[in-house]
Amino acid sequence: MKQGIKIVTNVKVEAEPTYNGIPAEKVIHDAIDLAHTVLEELSIYRQHNNLDPLTFDCEGDCCAFLDMVGD
Repeated sequence: MKQGIKIVTNVKVEAEPTYNGIPAEKVIHDAIDLAHTVLEELSIYRQHNNLDPLTFDCEGDCCAFLDMVGD
């Protein structure tokens, strides 16, 4: 019985996604921190000025972003 040559190749692949040369994980964490800051500062501003909770559309956008990333 003939034996054939068998080649087994194991390759370990590592990838670090970046955005404009910045690690994507850092970009996402910074965006999360920014969304929290926007929500906190606008909330304080609205309360001090007796504004309606729906005054700023960007608050909803920040909440939607934070929901999307699971924060």
